[in-house]
Amino acid sequence: MVKENTSLEIERNIGDFAYPETHTHDAGVGLTEKTIHYISDVKQDPDWVREFRLKAFKIFQSKPMPTHWASRDLEAIVFDNIRYYLSGGVQPKRNWEDVPEDVKRTFERLGIPEQERKFLAGVEAQFDSEAVYS
Repeated sequence: MVKENTSLEIERNIGDFAYPETHTHDAGVGLTEKTIHYISDVKQDPDWVREFRLKAFKIFQSKPMPTHWASRDLEAIVFDNIRYYLSGGVQPKRNWEDVPEDVKRTFERLGIPEQERKFLAGVEAQFDSEAVYS
């Protein structure tokens, strides 16, 4: 029995593009209680959500980095270099025509056709740190 070659061709540069930054909210890099308060303030979270975020952060801090995975690549993550919240202040849109043009272009460049977007109706699309289409 001859085994068929099933290699998968992947277009590696499909996501190699950028748009000008127009963010109105930027929590900076690193994750601290101050970052969590900033995010909760911007999102106007109720107190229980803020407390939930803070509790989750304390649990996150208390846990060691997993070392039993198939790869040890996790050890290379520098959490202090990650930007956890960045937003242009855009509210989710209910119909595709109202979605900002740069978000639409992103969907097009990533090869998500209109029919698939219609099929995914009811699913939220996230751009930066906010849902932009739901």
